[in-house]
Amino acid sequence: MSLLSLDISKCVHTSNKLSACDNCVSVCPVDTIKIENNIVSFTPSECVGCGGCGAACPTAAYSLDDFSPINYIFRFLETDKQILTCKSELPCIAALSAEEILSISLFSKEEITLDIGPCGECEIAKTNLDIIKQRAEEVNFLLEAMMQKKPLHVEQLSHMHEDEKEAISRRELITKDSIKRVSQIKQQFLNRVDEGDDEIKSHVVTTADIAKIKQKRVPDRRSLLLMALKRAEVPEEFHVISMDDISFTSQKNLDASTCTNCQMCYRICPTGALSSDIKGSFIAFNPLACVKCQSCHDVCEPSSLMLRTTFSLKNFFEPKGEELVKFNIKRCDECNTPFAYNGGELLCNRCRVEEEEARELWGVK
Repeated sequence: MSLLSLDISKCVHTSNKLSACDNCVSVCPVDTIKIENNIVSFTPSECVGCGGCGAACPTAAYSLDDFSPINYIFRFLETDKQILTCKSELPCIAALSAEEILSISLFSKEEITLDIGPCGECEIAKTNLDIIKQRAEEVNFLLEAMMQKKPLHVEQLSHMHEDEKEAISRRELITKDSIKRVSQIKQQFLNRVDEGDDEIKSHVVTTADIAKIKQKRVPDRRSLLLMALKRAEVPEEFHVISMDDISFTSQKNLDASTCTNCQMCYRICPTGALSSDIKGSFIAFNPLACVKCQSCHDVCEPSSLMLRTTFSLKNFFEPKGEELVKFNIKRCDECNTPFAYNGGELLCNRCRVEEEEARELWGVK
């Protein structure tokens, strides 16, 4: 039985008590994952090892001890197979995120098929089958929008005879040169990446976890997708799609008139998609580092930070960061702390609030 682990330094609930993320809870087919009082817990003996939580988690905080999506993908690409099925090393197709399935489709020279035949006799299919179909629909939409001529297929193949399966898998073998190319890509990727079952396990934050949180790590699957995009054919036209049609990244707007430059959004961002300089003189956004965890939106009290309604696929092929807002930085007359100055007295927000509270106590208007 696979053993499920949670790297709490990656979980957005560890760094943000206001986080509303519940992806892992909603996809768990056996309802063992719970989030109560911002504490994530699960019972290992209840877990069926499908890997769905790891694929659904925006920061890939969950993992199985005997399955690595990245290693599986590279092994898959090194073979002549074009069928993703739980009858092989894959615990469940739901263990692969839309991002990872898209990467496989972009890397592969052949059309990829998701074999949902085994779902007919699988107890967790009541949850996972819909997830698989939704991800396949998203990937196919993105492939079409990117003008990639390799649609993803979803078929029931397990009922076929072995000779029929072989005919499907041998539509065209990957050449030796292709295998060598995949091996080179794998090595390049690896060079870029840092090298009691019945009891409920709840996360406990340590000093080491806090140090990891500060590292601002992008999930490995995002690095893989970026490599796949570099090798994909650049479309003649960059389509703009609805934000609802992409689950793993975003574009953002920021209302400069309401933003207080509290710095929480980019400090809380787990991947560094939002950033600034040491003075906090601007807020910049990189959509290729965004994992759509929404943690930044959860902490923005004036709701100045907003998701755009559309996403441009140009971000995938011509990546470029964007400055959302720029601040006029002055030093506070009271505490000498740099702050975003919007006119009036040279007082930072903290000193302004303290001044207002003091005046109220003194009865001074």
